[in-house]
Amino acid sequence: MRRLLMIVNDAAGTSQDDVVETARQVLAERAHVDVVRTSSMDDLTSALAAREDAEVVVCGGDGSLHAVLTALCLEDRLDPEDDTAPVVGLVPLGTGNDFSRAVSIPTDVRAAAGIVLDGPLRPIDVIRDDADRVIVNAVHVGAGDEAGRLAKPWKERLGRVGLGPLGYVVGSVMAGARKGGWKLRVTVDGTVVSDGQTRLMQVGMANGTSIGGGAELAPGAAPGDGLGDVVIAEARTRAERLRYALRLKSGRHGSLEGVRRLRGSEVRVESMTGRHFGVNADGELLDPVLRTTWRVQPAAYRLHVPAGVEPTVSDTEPPA
Repeated sequence: MRRLLMIVNDAAGTSQDDVVETARQVLAERAHVDVVRTSSMDDLTSALAAREDAEVVVCGGDGSLHAVLTALCLEDRLDPEDDTAPVVGLVPLGTGNDFSRAVSIPTDVRAAAGIVLDGPLRPIDVIRDDADRVIVNAVHVGAGDEAGRLAKPWKERLGRVGLGPLGYVVGSVMAGARKGGWKLRVTVDGTVVSDGQTRLMQVGMANGTSIGGGAELAPGAAPGDGLGDVVIAEARTRAERLRYALRLKSGRHGSLEGVRRLRGSEVRVESMTGRHFGVNADGELLDPVLRTTWRVQPAAYRLHVPAGVEPTVSDTEPPA
């Protein structure tokens, strides 16, 4: 019988216990399911090391998927060869669920568990930074990172009434109003696409389509096409910055003047003024840096996706 190891983040508390049990019951109809609750990276690493031939099922949100793939990276299991890359299933339980949205995995627990059982496997890329961190969905600097920091208390407040994802919209508007931009030199696959003379509002590399619980940073991005979607937004007038922040939610920011979308396998961002900038990697707010590099690792793992969801290629062009 097929063996599944269902990973549940214990830090999420008990509010999702009924949902986790529903997922387990659906999976147990046709597989042997072991449920492991983890509360630290050590717990997670130990559970994965002992799994033998069991497939991993992540029962959680983007953060839980990020943690599992980081742990697989630590045991050197993110292999770019399709036939040896680890197999992962995903039952979304988070509030944002940006990555599951990009691969069309529904939030309905029974439907998602059914995809784990019957969905075809699709090779999925990850992004790695210069500290060798694994990024599942997206990494960005500038106002997007600032928005994440400003949004944190708003997400907590709005989350009490079921509107947590709107916190990122509030943070984006606040960042757009407050920040005049950063002078950053941006290089994509060896080509300088911004020389640092024009202030930038945001630079991001996306594997998935959205950030912050639905803000469509890179609509149409394809997580398995071997390239990242790169978004570069100039910091122009305050009115234009606010317009960018408001349009980001619906993915209509790409039509604004001063916004560029590219595709590439490596992005380097450097401060031209000695001013540190923050980095947001899969929602984690990293320490400010003077420079950072992001690289796509193609086909790092295989994910069960809905039938009929085929690998696609983003419609964004590579740099000239």
